[in-house]
Amino acid sequence: MDLMKEVKEGLSSSPKYIPVSLRYDHQGSEYDEQCLHMEDFYHYRADVDLIKSCAKDVISQLCTPCKLFDIGCGNAKKSQFFLDELLQLQNTVEYAPVDISKDFLDEVCNALRHTYGDRLKIDPMADDFFRALSKIRSYRGNKALLWISGLQVFPKDMQLDILSKFFSALEGNGACMITADITQSREAIEKAYLNFDEENPCAKLYANGFHVLNRMFEANINVSQFKLEGRYVEDKDVSSASYLQVWMRSLCKQSYEIDKLGMTISFEEGEKLMLHGGNGLSHKYTISQLEYLFEKAHFRILKIWKNENSALLLCERKK
Repeated sequence: MDLMKEVKEGLSSSPKYIPVSLRYDHQGSEYDEQCLHMEDFYHYRADVDLIKSCAKDVISQLCTPCKLFDIGCGNAKKSQFFLDELLQLQNTVEYAPVDISKDFLDEVCNALRHTYGDRLKIDPMADDFFRALSKIRSYRGNKALLWISGLQVFPKDMQLDILSKFFSALEGNGACMITADITQSREAIEKAYLNFDEENPCAKLYANGFHVLNRMFEANINVSQFKLEGRYVEDKDVSSASYLQVWMRSLCKQSYEIDKLGMTISFEEGEKLMLHGGNGLSHKYTISQLEYLFEKAHFRILKIWKNENSALLLCERKK
């Protein structure tokens, strides 16, 4: 969806919201990077430990040689465990990292070129998630799709559709490698994601969507007139998942004209501006919930690796 259209749709909804993708400009990507090194942010370390321990086994089950498409690559540190294993099997590897921020992606690619030299043939894709998948679908060679901790960010009512788009991007012997957060400790989750101290990089990341809205669309919203809040919602139903909700609460009655969007937005005192669409973000799954979701998307799960906080699913299209 066009970003301007998506933002207008969100600000016209009830409750109002701004899309998660808005916060991931270059500054937002840097905040995200800082979150990874926080002591309470368990998920990054859990993903690293899991991927490091199983990367060789995962890659051994792929049909190689293949081109690796890394959806939402971030700093690509975790992806390098897979690249290292692929380079044990192939003289060169075609690698297509995908990120919405071109500036951040350029920095990541330069670092990878320094590390791997000519052995890594980098084909960066600075694009949003859905356009990137459309381009990946048109690639006719053998391919593997890597998506590290990305599914859980999207609202629950979008996840099946997103996995279906992954399904349509695969063909032949192609495979998907997807990680997800399976943490079930409320205490650990709330410490990691619901610390709203203004110096906390996670809080800065949440609020960054607000700042991008102001800068990109000249909204001039007074951020000091809002308070960052959130909650964790637990859901054990096999067809669902637990999740977080995060919002900015208006501290007074206020109104703003946003000429670039051709609209005026008003807030009542106490009204919430959600920092995501749909039910929530950062979903936490049980293994049964993941199996149910992937079954609905017509994937066949070949194998699941897991530790206390993370799971990696290797899957293919059902024949």
